[in-house]
Amino acid sequence: MSNVTQKGRRFLSLLGAAHSLNHSLFLVAPPLLIIIGQNLLGQNLEANSFVLGVVGTITSLIYGTGSLVAGPLSDRTSEIKIISLALVLAGASTFLLLLAKDIIVYSLALFLMAAWASLYHPTANSLISKEFPGQMGEAMGVHGLVASFGGMLTPIVAFVIGITVDWRVSFIFFGVMSIIVGLVISRNRTQAQKEQSTVGMLEVLRMKGLLTILTFNIAIGLYMKGIEYFLPTYLTLKSFQPLGGETAKIWAATAATLVLAGGVPGQWLGGRAADRVGSKKVLMTVSAGILAALLFLQFAPSTFAFFGVAAFIILYGLAFYGHQPALNSLTGIMTPPERRGAIYGIFFFTSFGLGSVSQAITGYYMRNYGVESSFYVLTVFAAIALALSLIIPDKRANQTK
Repeated sequence: MSNVTQKGRRFLSLLGAAHSLNHSLFLVAPPLLIIIGQNLLGQNLEANSFVLGVVGTITSLIYGTGSLVAGPLSDRTSEIKIISLALVLAGASTFLLLLAKDIIVYSLALFLMAAWASLYHPTANSLISKEFPGQMGEAMGVHGLVASFGGMLTPIVAFVIGITVDWRVSFIFFGVMSIIVGLVISRNRTQAQKEQSTVGMLEVLRMKGLLTILTFNIAIGLYMKGIEYFLPTYLTLKSFQPLGGETAKIWAATAATLVLAGGVPGQWLGGRAADRVGSKKVLMTVSAGILAALLFLQFAPSTFAFFGVAAFIILYGLAFYGHQPALNSLTGIMTPPERRGAIYGIFFFTSFGLGSVSQAITGYYMRNYGVESSFYVLTVFAAIALALSLIIPDKRANQTK
């Protein structure tokens, strides 16, 4: 990013840290899901999976739905204030878990975290698209890269804290970090100017190709939320099951961390490629990579199960995180600046909100038909996303029509 000032780079890095913590609050639960379930619900792992899947779905629906408020709000008021508020209050909500002795209080804490955290994504994406218009894809990639670098440590750190101290302390640790970063960000200022929109929301949504991208985004959410929430459980009960007990859980938490590590090069490569060859080519390539990753994970022969997991970690880590800057850049290019926050809000809702129903679906299939069948469903969603990537618009920064 040669044309960006040192101050701009520092600010983008700070937003990346905020982005990381915004996700970290929800990356704590997956590696500890079995422990949380046994602590709050009892020893029936299959029944726990369904209940925790429903809680995860409602949490993600709140996380996604809140973006519908955050997006339009960010078009009218200070993005910095909204981002700071989101981080501080989401972090403060983790302290409610100190009282969590049953699933009700646990769920309430997660719902509050999601409500406040939901203000972040559309606000930050809109701000970045305006602050770095000439290198939007790469700026989005850096924003995601820093988040991935921090986020990749979350599952293993959360797991270590959870088994050595208490799973509640894992949430609070990341909550305190979120509060600190939120307070630091509140002291920054940006150059983005607010403009009165002359284009109605329905008119924006009718723009050619935007609904296709929206549908593509839903498909991404459908496989992403299920994988994010249940991957450690799947690995513990299936791929690493022969290792037994705590060893399988540790390997599963490590694998989840390594998937997030793929986001570091994935975000950077996806952002740079989007600026150079166009977002459509990037999205087609990564969608194929994601489908291949799921096939390796599930259908590698049992004697080569670890190789299947390794292939999944590399392919999914690079491909999934590579799609984010490309898709965010394409969305920014196709929408007017004064409506961009609202559009990012709608897109975030379709991915993290509507897509979150896959957590309940995955939990249902896991309970009733076995762990293997639950990931077959996620693979179908990935195949649909690949098909949709072939028909999305091919837009560049210098070609907005």
